[in-house]
Amino acid sequence: MEKKLVKLIIGGLAAVVVLVAALIVVNSISVNRDSGVKVFVDKAPEEITELYVANTTGGYKIYAEDDGYVFDDMPANIVDQEGFFELMNHSCAFGSLRTVEEDAADLSIYGLDNPTAMVKVIFNDGKEFNLSLGDKERVSGNYYGMVEDDKNVYLFAEEDVLYFYLRKQDYISTVVTPELMVSSPLSAVRDVTFSGTALEKPITIEAVTADKPDVALAAKSFGPATHIVKIKGTYELDQSYGIEMLGSLLGIHATDVVAYNVSDDDYSLLGFDNPYMQVDFSLKNGTDYIADYQLKLVPYGNQFMASMLGSGIIFLIDPPSFVSIDYTKLCMRWFLAPMRSDLESLTVEFDGQSFVYTSGSVDKEIWTKVNGQEMDPELFFSFYRLVTSAAADGKYLEDTVNEGEPLMTITYKYADGTKQPDVMKLYPGSVRRVNVEVNGITEFDMKESFVETMKNACYNSVAGLPIEENWQ
Repeated sequence: MEKKLVKLIIGGLAAVVVLVAALIVVNSISVNRDSGVKVFVDKAPEEITELYVANTTGGYKIYAEDDGYVFDDMPANIVDQEGFFELMNHSCAFGSLRTVEEDAADLSIYGLDNPTAMVKVIFNDGKEFNLSLGDKERVSGNYYGMVEDDKNVYLFAEEDVLYFYLRKQDYISTVVTPELMVSSPLSAVRDVTFSGTALEKPITIEAVTADKPDVALAAKSFGPATHIVKIKGTYELDQSYGIEMLGSLLGIHATDVVAYNVSDDDYSLLGFDNPYMQVDFSLKNGTDYIADYQLKLVPYGNQFMASMLGSGIIFLIDPPSFVSIDYTKLCMRWFLAPMRSDLESLTVEFDGQSFVYTSGSVDKEIWTKVNGQEMDPELFFSFYRLVTSAAADGKYLEDTVNEGEPLMTITYKYADGTKQPDVMKLYPGSVRRVNVEVNGITEFDMKESFVETMKNACYNSVAGLPIEENWQ
């Protein structure tokens, strides 16, 4: 069967499904006239002017209007197009597999005394077709049915009538969030903020792009970062965990539709005013434009009710990975790792001493200095790898207050004067640990062995001696 393409539009207050392809030949039932098959109707879907379906779940009406179709009270943008195509294609061509009983006297044998589904189709030539469906035949799984003004009982193929047994909600698209259309979630998701009662504080992830100079400036602290993470402090996004979390935000499909055309009052009653999790995110997902979305989740047993802002639909979904998001895993382990070429100077202070490192190039020849004295570039690179290897490996520190003077202060001053220096201070922490304060905020700690290794490196850099880079 050749299928006809349709397009959904909204005209005024009505949701209209517009047929846009040329006329097609519909032959949804393979007719073998020698086998006793009886064809009742053989038309094209665009010839339908009205369709009425009633079954044990309720009923609905589809009708032509302004070169298109209105699907009952459902907005056009939520209708599943493939499901709609199938419903319309199966509503314009009807044929039975065989005659079961002529002039049947006892319809209860076939479940036709109280039909489980009823279909009424009106075509643009005035022809009307009515079909009543009853029980399944036990062996084949096909359905008994009767046609209006015909007292015979016929058998109809299951695949030809199953669409008349679906709920109206089953014709709503189950797509909750867009599918990933590019190679990686990191390429699609620009900015995202996770908030809600599930989190102590909102978590913001921002993409580093040329059109956001403030984010690009902040990202200089981490070299070639794709995204930065913010809660209290600012960190580079760990790409592995970031892909897992951002990827789970895309391509969410519902297991069921709870309600549609939902009012603000209904949203409030169901808890969407204070959701378990709210995700505000923007996508550049294989398009030239950036689209903004807001998704809210409310617990419902072992699943979640979910709704996208402006959709008017509440879906039921299985728990996506991001509902268990761990802020500490989003942050790259390394505290600060700017590119050497972005720095004006790097200063290390401890025990009343100060070591200032500078570098540059002349005619593509790299020069490096410590406290104004020339330094072997290879020795400097060894030192730089060490200082930028400062990394968290402990638990997240809740509301830690550092006391006294820091054991060591490391300051990265940038050549770009619009970027404030990054200042990392190391304070005594728990046993054999130091608390790490970056730009006034302490959220993680690390091994205290970093401090002693750095001190020795500073002394050796002045003396021109090898530097031990391994402190862990």
